[in-house]
Amino acid sequence: MCACPWDVRECLAPGVLDGDFVLFHDRHRVKFLKYLELRGVPPHDAEDIASDTFMALYRRREALRRAESPEAFAFKILRDALVDFWRRQGRRREHAAVLVDEGHAPDEVAGLETRLDLERLLACLPPRQAECLALFVLLDQDAAEIGRYLEIDASTVRSHLSDARRRFEEGGVR
Repeated sequence: MCACPWDVRECLAPGVLDGDFVLFHDRHRVKFLKYLELRGVPPHDAEDIASDTFMALYRRREALRRAESPEAFAFKILRDALVDFWRRQGRRREHAAVLVDEGHAPDEVAGLETRLDLERLLACLPPRQAECLALFVLLDQDAAEIGRYLEIDASTVRSHLSDARRRFEEGGVR
């Protein structure tokens, strides 16, 4: 079941949510939260963005049902919500030095620095390669699942991952 602080089925009147939407929510919520946190969103903000995403999906549930790939449709809504969040905040992700000053443990800072290094490398890749590699490395998704989220074939995902690795190995990414 979901790890929500509350069970969404208890928050709404009976019959408001159908079983398919609840299952979709339960299946994808944690992945969406991990994706947001690995993109530099603080955990409390990640919860808000994920909630906003699922509210938008609920409002557009008929389009979600009709979508050829519901996962890709939902992931697009999530990415749009993330862009809106950064735009509203008018801020960039915090730098590691700021986190040290705020008392975060050094191992947290080392992990953040590694993620920031990876983000810089991803920024040098073509967008589709970067998305595939981020989902593969940061969320440990397989090619089939990445393909569902990005609405491309698993073989195309494997090709993007291979091309990205080759660019890293050849030093084509700086």
